[in-house]
Amino acid sequence: MSRDGKQSVNEVIGAVTRALIPTITTNEMRRRVCEQFAASELYSFAWIGRYNPKTEAMIPTASAGIAEQTLSEVTITEESPRAELINEAVRTREITVGRNLVDDPPCEDRRDHALEHDYRTFAVVPLGYDETLYGALHLATDRPHGFGAAERESLAESGVTIAYAFENAESSANTDGTEREDAAAETTRVPVQSERERRLYETIISSTPDLVYAFDLDYRFIFANDALLEMWGQTFEESVGKTLLENGYEQWHAEMHEREIDQVVETKEPVRGEVAFQHAEHGRRIYDYIFAPVLNDEGEVEAIAGTTRDITERKEVEEALQESEERFRALVAASSDVVYRMSPDWSEMHHLEGKEFIPDTHESTSEWLERYIHPDDHERVMEAINEAIRTKSVFELEHQVEQVDGSLGWTFSRAVPMLDEDGDITEWIGMASDITDRKEYERELEQTNAQLKRSNAELERFAHAASHDLQEPLRMVSSYLQLLENRYGDDLDADAREFIEFAVDGADRMREMVDALLEYSRVNTCKENFEQIDCETVLEEAMENLQMAIDERNAIITSDELPTVSGDERQLIQLFQNLLDNAITYADDGPPTVHVSAEKRDDEWLFSVRDDGIGIAPKRTDDIFEVFNRLHAPDEYEGTGIGLAICKRIVMTHDGRIWVESDPGEGTTFFFTIPDNTE
Repeated sequence: MSRDGKQSVNEVIGAVTRALIPTITTNEMRRRVCEQFAASELYSFAWIGRYNPKTEAMIPTASAGIAEQTLSEVTITEESPRAELINEAVRTREITVGRNLVDDPPCEDRRDHALEHDYRTFAVVPLGYDETLYGALHLATDRPHGFGAAERESLAESGVTIAYAFENAESSANTDGTEREDAAAETTRVPVQSERERRLYETIISSTPDLVYAFDLDYRFIFANDALLEMWGQTFEESVGKTLLENGYEQWHAEMHEREIDQVVETKEPVRGEVAFQHAEHGRRIYDYIFAPVLNDEGEVEAIAGTTRDITERKEVEEALQESEERFRALVAASSDVVYRMSPDWSEMHHLEGKEFIPDTHESTSEWLERYIHPDDHERVMEAINEAIRTKSVFELEHQVEQVDGSLGWTFSRAVPMLDEDGDITEWIGMASDITDRKEYERELEQTNAQLKRSNAELERFAHAASHDLQEPLRMVSSYLQLLENRYGDDLDADAREFIEFAVDGADRMREMVDALLEYSRVNTCKENFEQIDCETVLEEAMENLQMAIDERNAIITSDELPTVSGDERQLIQLFQNLLDNAITYADDGPPTVHVSAEKRDDEWLFSVRDDGIGIAPKRTDDIFEVFNRLHAPDEYEGTGIGLAICKRIVMTHDGRIWVESDPGEGTTFFFTIPDNTE
């Protein structure tokens, strides 16, 4: 058996070859050949035609699997698809294969005939040996992709073997084809030791890897082919005429076969079995064997013919397949995925296990689309399927399905095409995952994002309104305090003037904080508005905005070559400006020195802004990015405590990260990343 549990082509041909051994007439040979092919799982029917070179016609002489009256004589010169195939086989002496009569019929009658007799395509195998064409073997199959390259090669070799058997079986008289057929039908069986049969046996038996042998009624071997002698490691002379025990069989083994021989003699029916024993070279092997009666003219058993096939590899494959199937079933049982099998063109679903998500089916169905897929997704699913079939690639799609309880669900489905040796698709194996939770989460997330956008918009409007409403009274406080100082300054003592100065300073700082909060609230960029931004230009703009502070402190700012990134230009300028301003503000006594650099790491750019300032205690590095979190008193260093919080928010809106490394007195380095999304 093949790996998938079905008969292989070679197994069928082996059975055909063995069927030729006990036959003598060509009529009987043709009949047995057709019966063996039609009895297999691979072929719907078979028929053999005898070739008449005078009339250039193929005359049906035997068939199986289809009514004989449906087969007619074919004149090769006539114009028809069938005649064309036969003509090609006769002309080239090579196997020819017809079109798929179901999917691509030449006419509706041929399609109806194919559907009625359960086949899709057929092949013509020429039966020729040594320049003589004896006829043609027609085989039909319902496999959509039957008659692959390896199968055609095996069938061609079988055609030569069958033709050779015909040659040895026909009379040597110089008669035409019809007379030879009539004479053969009336001929009685010739003696077993006839020269003609000997040649036939030698050719067929020597060409098979099976063990072929015969016993007399005393359990002695009267024949053994080369394959059996090789297994024993003995010669023909050393083996023939000896019993099973004398040829090295163990006691139990010999006694078992002797009982089976007795059963064949008594019932005149074949016996089949399976046994394991030692091969002279290959060790322990597993064999399938058949003992069949050889009858004399009186219908009595005069000998026992046997054939044995080494099925070790098949058994190992079957065991491995069973083990693999068990593991696969265990995986299916442990998985939440749906498993299914589809025909090559997805016209039928062969099997589906739904895991209580989609209704199971263990029988083929052509209504799977209507049964499982939501109508809104029919067109989209079929478009994806047709593209996968066309390109022989993996099918992947998210789509809606009808669940077991009738409700609507979502699945991610993925199917892989299985290809034969010719690269044709034989079936699809697929798995589908229940995604009713992920889609629900995506819907909730979409709703949350929409609410968040509305909230941010409202917050920004509030910030604008609040800043305006706060700025106005602050300006009024500052104005009246300055007016008070100007009008009554000469009448105020030193304490009063100092109090006014404190109040004005407080109002100014309050106004700066309101401006900073407004700037913080505006950092809410839509990524759809991102552009390709040259960071060299961004740094120059930031330095121009800080030119007064740079000149006052004699700051030295250097940089390496900076990249182009995808982002919001205004916000990136704000980011660099805040970090540079922070470095200048917290410099030591000497002129501040700041260096800006960037390097590519995987799929992002890593920026750094390094200064030689007063530094930060490591335990405080996480705190400095929080709003209003200042490490120093306002009278020590100016600032609102929002600048670095704005930096963090800008970096986050650009899908990056920001952090700081520092030690007191050793300077500070700010790091931040921006994804490399440049086009």
